[in-house]
Amino acid sequence: MNNIRWARTKCLLLLAGILAGTSTTLVAQERLSLEECRELAKSHSRILQQKDAEREAAKARKQEVFTKFFPQVTARGAYLHMQKEFHLIDWSKPLGSFNFLIPDRLRDLGTVDLRDVFVANVTAIQPIFLGGKITTGYQMASLAEELQGELRTTAATEIENKVDETYWQIISLDSKSRLLDQLVHLLTETVRNVDASIAAGVATKADGLSVRTKLSEAEVKRSQVQNGLELSRMLLADLCGIETSTVLHLADEGQIELALPAPTERLQSEDLSSAVERRSEVRSLRLADTIYSKRVRLETAELLPKLYGFASYSATNPNSFNGQKKEFGGQYYLGAMLQVPISDLFSGTFRRRQAKAEHRIKQLELAEARSKITLQMKQALRSADDARRAYTTALKAVEMARENMRYAEVGYKEGVIPLLNYTMAQTAWMSAQDSLIDAQIRVLLSESKLKNILAL
Repeated sequence: MNNIRWARTKCLLLLAGILAGTSTTLVAQERLSLEECRELAKSHSRILQQKDAEREAAKARKQEVFTKFFPQVTARGAYLHMQKEFHLIDWSKPLGSFNFLIPDRLRDLGTVDLRDVFVANVTAIQPIFLGGKITTGYQMASLAEELQGELRTTAATEIENKVDETYWQIISLDSKSRLLDQLVHLLTETVRNVDASIAAGVATKADGLSVRTKLSEAEVKRSQVQNGLELSRMLLADLCGIETSTVLHLADEGQIELALPAPTERLQSEDLSSAVERRSEVRSLRLADTIYSKRVRLETAELLPKLYGFASYSATNPNSFNGQKKEFGGQYYLGAMLQVPISDLFSGTFRRRQAKAEHRIKQLELAEARSKITLQMKQALRSADDARRAYTTALKAVEMARENMRYAEVGYKEGVIPLLNYTMAQTAWMSAQDSLIDAQIRVLLSESKLKNILAL
């Protein structure tokens, strides 16, 4: 019976191990697309988390400024203890030796008991006219919140660009690694053929040494590419918030010739101006320019008179309105207050002048950014066109190199082409394929950057 239970337990453990291994294999074989890598990187980015916190702070600041439109209500309470009572009249002298005739009730009239005093007050102050200071401050806070959103968009675009570069670098290195595997396989076959030719006396040892040198160079280069590939995978895993020990598998891996996206529609000059205004950097600077213009308005408001209305209610114990009885008694107050700056006019004028100068600086920064981004867009469009032309040229070069290697292989087997020419044809094919991979990655990167640059 025990043997049967042990066998059953062993089978269950084996089945669990198989299922766990299958699950691990499925996880390891999961392929991430470029868009999935972007989303992982943005969700993991501490920079974006910081931008989110800054936007929340700006939102809270706007809400805090909004409360300034309403009355500012304050409640106060105080307690005061004194050692002695107040005696307003010295009853020891008025009648001299006849002071005893003064009744005690009359003596108490000159005594004020303030040994325990309670005071309560509630005051509400309502701004009536502040020269537009509160309205301008609220507008500045709203613009600051929008500005934080634009800065987050800029940071997210930078993260996407970094992910794109790393992603396509991995695809490039993976393609080159597979290409070098093919070259090493070809050279290994060639080494075996040369060894057979040397044994048959139709080839020299120098031929064998030459081929082995080519094979050694290809293996060294493959090792370097594979090392770079592993480092790039670790970098992408770090960007995506995945353990660097995890082996990432990407959707575009395993293809030496990649599918290229359709060319981005070229823009006219008027469309280019619209694209410049769509850029998050320009939108951020526009918001900053507006904020600084509001700051000039804010400094102007500081120079204007300010009018406040206020209402207050106070209660005291002892009751000062009813013969100092030990009870609470109170009254309300209504009023208005006008505040006119006099000496502050001088410092305020200089602050306003400073605000105007800083606003001018932001306007110049905005104009400079528009100029540079326009140039960047034109360069990106030209770079994308150049990448397409380079890809077409590389594609033709690969076809020619492949055909040349095929003729060289046939000629070498028939003995009409020397071994050196055959290995040179293999190397030329390898170089052409390598250039094609670089051209493909350049097209993919240029199109990706172009869409970000044009804010499409």
